[in-house]
Amino acid sequence: MRDKQEIVEKIQSLPPESVDEVIDFIEFIGQREKRRIWIEFDEWALNLAKEKGFSQLTEEDIAEIVKQHRQKV
Repeated sequence: MRDKQEIVEKIQSLPPESVDEVIDFIEFIGQREKRRIWIEFDEWALNLAKEKGFSQLTEEDIAEIVKQHRQKV
């Protein structure tokens, strides 16, 4: 990994509009990582639902199950 100081120096040498592009790119990378995590979670949840036989349930079904459970508690 490059030294952070080297990165800072390179950014400081850029014109302001280029710095804005660098910031946009850094934010893009952060968002891409978050999307990757959510995709992995969605795949895990879908596989779990299939394993447990819940894949045929709708969101309304799930909401009703939760509602009924909360009424019991």
